[in-house]
Amino acid sequence: MKRNLSNNNLNEVKKLRTYHVNTPQYNLYNEMHKNQTFQYVKLKTKEYSKLNKCKMTIKKALALLDDFIDPSDPDLDVPNSIHAYQTAERIRKKYPDDKEFQIIGLIHDVGKVLFSFGEPSWSVVGDTYVLGCKFPKSIVYYDTLKNSPEYDKYDNTGIYKEKCGLENLHISYGHDEYLYNVLKNNKNHKISHKYLNIIRYHSFYPWHTEGEYRQFMNDNDYIILSDVLKFNDFDLYSKEDDTEITIEVKNYYDKILDEYFFGDLNW
Repeated sequence: MKRNLSNNNLNEVKKLRTYHVNTPQYNLYNEMHKNQTFQYVKLKTKEYSKLNKCKMTIKKALALLDDFIDPSDPDLDVPNSIHAYQTAERIRKKYPDDKEFQIIGLIHDVGKVLFSFGEPSWSVVGDTYVLGCKFPKSIVYYDTLKNSPEYDKYDNTGIYKEKCGLENLHISYGHDEYLYNVLKNNKNHKISHKYLNIIRYHSFYPWHTEGEYRQFMNDNDYIILSDVLKFNDFDLYSKEDDTEITIEVKNYYDKILDEYFFGDLNW
């Protein structure tokens, strides 16, 4: 079952997420689809679960996004830190008292600091999808999946069981899973589990927007889906906002970051 969107929202999604061949986005996804295998996902998950790359504050990690432009995004050609404030500010306008939700808007892409550890872009950004089962045709640049060594290797269920739960799926590795793992395994912050799941699945477009992988969902996953869709409205549509990132705006979020995070995190 696909998401129920209004005609206006459908048009906006299409306008914002339009992918063409012979573009940087096409080349990135082509590399992703060749290299993101079941074994690769397991290896990267294990490597980064150790959280032994460095220690730094969440503010330092956010600042690193000043030097990163997401090459998978056809709608943005500005540093990712700008999109962070765009998303947070759009949330603040609608939910001025929900500081935790605003902070999630601000930090949701901070896992892209993977680029600073030498990871290729196809292992950092882009829509995520499940390995170990059939690739649904709604995946961006589906035809390039024919270059995957796992193309047509599995049926719709693959190695999984129905209603096994999203947390038991092996999803292509990138910044979502990485930041989820960082926050889950560092205890010096106050981010609640609800928002950790939003971070974990916000790039999982085949699932949350195209209606794929429903065979694996349990009852709790439908709650997560509702939360991710709510967040996606701010993440996606904020890209067209003309957000002025003033000193006052930065100071506002610095204070909330100090309220929710304490000292260095292990990355």
